[in-house]
Amino acid sequence: SIPSEVSRIISVEVLRHDVFTNGILYLDLAFDLHALPLDNLPIVSVFGRALLETGAGDQDFVALSERIGCSTGGITVSPHISATSGGSGSVARLLVRAKAMPEKAGDLVSVLHDILRSARLDDRERIHQIVLEEKASAEARLIPMGHLMAIRRVCSGLSEAGFVEEQISGVTRLLALRNLAQRIETDWASVAADLEMIRRQLLTRAGLVANLTGDAQALTDFLPHLEALIAALKETPETPAPSWQWSAGPPAEGLAMPAKVNYVSKGGNLGALELKSKGAMLVAQNLLSTTWLWDKVRLQGGAYGGFCRFDRLSNTFSYASYRDPTLLETLEVYDGTSDHLKRIEMTEQDLTRAIIGTIGSMDTY
Repeated sequence: SIPSEVSRIISVEVLRHDVFTNGILYLDLAFDLHALPLDNLPIVSVFGRALLETGAGDQDFVALSERIGCSTGGITVSPHISATSGGSGSVARLLVRAKAMPEKAGDLVSVLHDILRSARLDDRERIHQIVLEEKASAEARLIPMGHLMAIRRVCSGLSEAGFVEEQISGVTRLLALRNLAQRIETDWASVAADLEMIRRQLLTRAGLVANLTGDAQALTDFLPHLEALIAALKETPETPAPSWQWSAGPPAEGLAMPAKVNYVSKGGNLGALELKSKGAMLVAQNLLSTTWLWDKVRLQGGAYGGFCRFDRLSNTFSYASYRDPTLLETLEVYDGTSDHLKRIEMTEQDLTRAIIGTIGSMDTY
């Protein structure tokens, strides 16, 4: 049980957790990505890196990096996507996470203020380098992480959260990065304008949640610094937040890549089935991954791996194979799962082991 206290500073929700952290103060700022149009989501990762890696104000990238290293225990910027319970919407945040010793609280807030307010988003050379690095990284991960790309592509048509996650970390992001690299060379002004628009829309107090973790005295002493940081942010986005209108893609899709293996995925939304026990679904997921899919997809089909997963929040269920020499045969295995579950015979001891195994994968130290 983690102690939590909820309060507000100006209009921002602030969560405080009084726990022993060995003298370190942790701060998370969660900005609401719903303030952005959907077509900006694939370049959120570039924007996040640009906040930290272009410099700020009169400091270049090197000077800012040294300042961060001297004043803080590190600052990271990354997106966080989750379905909401029932799967009707999504939580989509850009997380700015930082930590510092309590005596460096003022320096930490000063750095964050400069990053959020005056990052050099007009540095064409540095932005171009970031985009090329992101593109190369995404291309390098395409084959080793092909099963995740396939699952994200399937789940993008099953829930808003799945759609947003695919935009931010799936094939759509890779295609957007390739396009962005070309635009920087041919139309830099529009790219700089897009990045500046993201800053004006996203980095505001609207929908912001701040999360603080540390001992009681450190939290109390930090609140005035946090209030100053929040007060420096704009109250609302420049334009009203758009309504996300996402749509499912084609019911079946094949993406070609230069590899001799396949990543085969299939899925659906089980929300309409009015599930009585999500715990039972998790046990079924664990059982199928370690028996049926292991035997049929890996041992008999020759794939490096086969598994399934159930998302308790969005109610989506998906299958995937890893480095799979077959394709249609694997889809037939997926389709035969229901008959397998109807025929399976389990003793009470077998069922107990399956339940304990499922709990063990969730309730880790």
